[in-house]
Amino acid sequence: MERHSTDSIEDDQSNKQDTADLDEDQLLCGYRNCTPKWLQCFHTSRWLLVFLGLCAFIQSFVVNAIFPVGLSTLERRFHMTSTHTGVISSWYDFAVLLIVFPVCHWGNEGHKGRWIGIGGLIMAAGSAICALPHWIVDPYQPTDLNVDPNEDFGQCYANRTFVHDECKDRSFKSYLNPYFWLFILGQTLHGLGSTPLFSIGTAYIDENVSQKASPMFLAINAVITSMGPAVGLFAGGFLLRIYDDFDRVTKVPLKDNLDPRWIGAWWIGFVFSAISAFFVAIPILAYARQLPEARRHRAKDVNQTHQTNVEMAKDQESKWKLWRTVIGILRNPTFNVVIVLGIFESIIINGFAAFMPKILETLLATTPTIGAYLSSTIILACACGVLLGGAIVRKLNLQVSGMLKMVIVCQMIALIFVFGFIFSCPQRNFAGISVNYSGKEIHYDNTLDRINETCNLNCKCQRKDWNPVCQKSTGLIFYSPCFAGCSNKEERTQDTLWKNCGCAINSTITNRVAEDEVVSGYCSQDCGWRVYGFLLCLFVTVLASFAAGIPTQQIMLRVVPFDQRTIAIGLNWTFLRLLGFIPGGILFGVLIDNSCIKWGESVCKSKTSCLVYDPFKLAWTIMALSIICKLVCILGAVLGYMTYRPNDLDNGMSVQTTDSRGPLSLVVNDDRPLEEIGIPIKISEK
Repeated sequence: MERHSTDSIEDDQSNKQDTADLDEDQLLCGYRNCTPKWLQCFHTSRWLLVFLGLCAFIQSFVVNAIFPVGLSTLERRFHMTSTHTGVISSWYDFAVLLIVFPVCHWGNEGHKGRWIGIGGLIMAAGSAICALPHWIVDPYQPTDLNVDPNEDFGQCYANRTFVHDECKDRSFKSYLNPYFWLFILGQTLHGLGSTPLFSIGTAYIDENVSQKASPMFLAINAVITSMGPAVGLFAGGFLLRIYDDFDRVTKVPLKDNLDPRWIGAWWIGFVFSAISAFFVAIPILAYARQLPEARRHRAKDVNQTHQTNVEMAKDQESKWKLWRTVIGILRNPTFNVVIVLGIFESIIINGFAAFMPKILETLLATTPTIGAYLSSTIILACACGVLLGGAIVRKLNLQVSGMLKMVIVCQMIALIFVFGFIFSCPQRNFAGISVNYSGKEIHYDNTLDRINETCNLNCKCQRKDWNPVCQKSTGLIFYSPCFAGCSNKEERTQDTLWKNCGCAINSTITNRVAEDEVVSGYCSQDCGWRVYGFLLCLFVTVLASFAAGIPTQQIMLRVVPFDQRTIAIGLNWTFLRLLGFIPGGILFGVLIDNSCIKWGESVCKSKTSCLVYDPFKLAWTIMALSIICKLVCILGAVLGYMTYRPNDLDNGMSVQTTDSRGPLSLVVNDDRPLEEIGIPIKISEK
């Protein structure tokens, strides 16, 4: 008891000395000695939130939207395989994983605003490097289709000839491609630059606002961040309709973006991101270590640190400080619960973020464009969920125990509505894949050849020519006009009409006319109420899941000592990247590939991308994974609620403030904020 009293006196003296050292000049907004008076009106928590939110918006805009939207274009433009573009896409997470913990450790002891501002400049450099290949490579020259120029591409000809020169021309190795390494470098800088923003930035906001306002501030920041992918998906899709080298050629060589050889202006999004990140980083560098109102907020904060970490917070001078801090945090059962919740949630979130357009396109039988637009609307559910979660925590003034209950309720709601995946659309009728040429359902086996039929055996069709055509009267989709046995075509305003289709004429699915109309593209499929039911359930699932995100984040910030928050954030990010985000995308990719029933083939007979998926199998596998993850989250939150012991249970509801300058003893009769209780803050003299 005597030692505790001595420690309190020493800590109090240290607090006064630290406060004295932090003079008013260090609380001014500016650049070194340049601190004009007019600039101080921006030195508030609200303006800090604006600039950090804009920086986060740009990061999510380029990393989570512009880059994924342009991956297929980059493959064709720079002769890279999907494997290599996948490595480029994942490299961001690896870069974050490698640096997040050191940044949190050193950034916690340094100037957080400068760390974030410098990170913004690094991120701007990364976007600039990603755009650089556009000006290094020669202007794009569309290649001619590898068919005899005297023949019409895709039709049935008995004496058909092809030029098979693609295999010998592709002797290069993609890993020796200099553009591949430029994109790797750009993604590395994206990861390095954004790490301070999402680790130190969270603590920077939290320590400059009150505990009561913190949930709403962080929720608004998360909403602004979530708007980046929504805007980026629309912007990226629009930019790909602009010709790649419009700035370097006088005449566009192709008719429009419907031409399969079209390369869109993938680089404009990177240029915009580089310029925006640079101009947003400059004002962030002007902020001081601490905002003027931070002292007042810290004096009113209530310590909700888990008991086992109180003594660990006093061990500030040990040379093993970092490792002792890490061990102390990992011994915190409530913090471990937060890690488990984050890992299993990030598996689902990252998987959906990477493949949402493809998933919606497959399950709802829609086009890639509509799939991208629907993905953007789902982000609205993310934003609403984050705002709802922050508002509930603020309105009910929830403490850690209450927030754990809220997480349980939200995850249970999400678990119930995840069963909406059963509303996916039925499989389309692909001739020789999901049904035979007579329209009867078959179980497709990639080892068997059912694409060729008597009606197209003499056409010498090429499997690399994936060009689906639809027989309108039956809803049957053929692999290409050649596999449909079509020998003639007519160009119309809306589409292309294929004629003399031997396989279509022989079809007996339903009553047919003398010659069924066969047009380019998929047959339209009306799923009716299934689409609305699926989207409604998915919206509620996402809403509830993201509503649980803010209380989960608040729990992590409240159950560790104040000066260990950035270390805790770094640990959380490390586990989330290592066990959640990185394997989550890979796991979803495996599940999607396993639902493929027809793979494409190249000229060299090697397997390319999937052409046809089984929506039923895909829906049930994703639903099963989501159910498992949600059950683990619910169980983890229940265990966290059972094991959490607030710091005010030992000494008759005696609590301590989480002032970063040291502990201040308080005696209160409940866990409400002090301004609501009406008890003044005073130094203990015991």
